[in-house]
Amino acid sequence: MQPDLRPRRPVAVLLALSCARFCMGLQLQTIASLTPFLMADLGLDYSEIGLLIGLFLAPGLALAIPGSILMKRFGHVRPGILGLILMATGCAALPLADDFLPAALCRLVAGTGGILLNIAFLRLTAQLFQGASMNTAISVVLSSWPVGLGLGAVSYPLLAEMVGWQSTLWMVAALTLAVAIGVSLTVPDTARQSRGAGEAGLSRISKQSWKVSLALGSAFSCFTAGGIIYLSFAPAFFTSLDMSHAEASIAASMIVWLGLIGTPLGAWIADRFDMARTMMVSGACLSAVLIIPIALGGNPLWLSIVLGITWGLPGAPYTGMLQRVLPPTDHGLGYGIYFFLFYCGFFGFPAVAGWLLEVTGDPTMPIWFSMVLMAASVPLVAIFSTASRSRGHQSSRG
Repeated sequence: MQPDLRPRRPVAVLLALSCARFCMGLQLQTIASLTPFLMADLGLDYSEIGLLIGLFLAPGLALAIPGSILMKRFGHVRPGILGLILMATGCAALPLADDFLPAALCRLVAGTGGILLNIAFLRLTAQLFQGASMNTAISVVLSSWPVGLGLGAVSYPLLAEMVGWQSTLWMVAALTLAVAIGVSLTVPDTARQSRGAGEAGLSRISKQSWKVSLALGSAFSCFTAGGIIYLSFAPAFFTSLDMSHAEASIAASMIVWLGLIGTPLGAWIADRFDMARTMMVSGACLSAVLIIPIALGGNPLWLSIVLGITWGLPGAPYTGMLQRVLPPTDHGLGYGIYFFLFYCGFFGFPAVAGWLLEVTGDPTMPIWFSMVLMAASVPLVAIFSTASRSRGHQSSRG
């Protein structure tokens, strides 16, 4: 049997884990929201900006699967705290860079920390809040990430104008270190309790679990990357429509701010009506459709508000789905595959979006690309559904 790992102070623990993911969102958004300043001071082009955005999660290509083994041996808290420290270090060192290569190295250091934190704390949330409260807890922790993205998108340009982009990054690094201290004092270390709880080694995962994990990870990769590309490149498109940079950043950030409504709403609907798969498909379809009028010059603010709600709907169902359809012995490698594909897409797709903008000079091209990615997640969810039902596991019918 799995040990009872429920924390004694669940609200404080959930707040600490949410703050950690909030910092990850802040760190991820630094490049996209400071693009004009970095291009001016470091001489970067749009392709290099796209690479720097993707490099934050690029270490996941190497760490996603080994990270699962690491968590099994050392628990989740210590690797997560190490991740926060690495994020702070990379962020604090970036202002010292003078061109692309040093900036890329700083981004890789911060990204390595982000990978450790992401793997550790999402799985820890599922461990600590088992049962009926799991999806609610996951939705809270997931929602904190877009809050960081949205706050960064809105505040970074303003802070950079007031105190400089270098000081802005140093403030983010200091906040990340403070959160690391808070997590160390609040979140219980489950390493001893969870050791030997029954996760299998790499050789024991079934072929069907491979199929399920590959399909779901690919779908989540496409869907999430589509939203991040929109958030990162929509400001450039909106400024071409005669919006100020601040107004464009606010409009683009609605896709993550309104996730505060969409993510818990999707989790509630999925649990209340047993419609997890429906949330994954409908969220992707609605989001892709909404991007069409935006790319054609529709009202950026109001359309982005609705887009934020629809883009948030699948978040919790995606994150909790493997926990529901895979046997416990396959969770470790299953989530490793899932996160590996997520990081592949996050590293590669923004670079492609930057390249499209660079070669065409058309600021709508990344927006159309984000729509294509969201739409592509729908058939991948269908493949996942077919593979998971053939397993015979109990899972959400919707």
